[in-house]
Amino acid sequence: MGLTLSANSQLDADAIQAYLQEARLPLRLAVNGSDGCPIVASHWFEYRSGQLYCVLHQGALVAKRLAATGCCGFEVAHESMPYRGVRGQADIAMPPVPAEGQLKSLFARYGIKEDSQLATWLLGRIDEEQVVCLTPRWVSGWDYSERMSDAR
Repeated sequence: MGLTLSANSQLDADAIQAYLQEARLPLRLAVNGSDGCPIVASHWFEYRSGQLYCVLHQGALVAKRLAATGCCGFEVAHESMPYRGVRGQADIAMPPVPAEGQLKSLFARYGIKEDSQLATWLLGRIDEEQVVCLTPRWVSGWDYSERMSDAR
């Protein structure tokens, strides 16, 4: 599945896909709250086959707003120099599939031990967790490594 690039994307689709597969950063989701004001939340993610996957607690406000709106903004980016990352907009699906497999895949991706207190806690409420699939409408990527090589 190909990615639709915005006109101002500095990176091509292959570089964006490689970045999303390699980045071990949180995905920042932005969705409109019921009052129209944006809500931003960070989540572990996995990129595969042109889509981004997260696991959210069903009762979380961001999960409820994603279900209500069906779309979001997102960003995966480094917070320190040299700045690089990917942002875009996506359509949301919340498939009725068990979340355990996706959650364990996220543990592996982010180096979370399955016998840790965090993993045990999350798996202990697995029936309340929801897989969220983001299908990008468009993406834009940037990498200022070369421009910032001598900034420090």
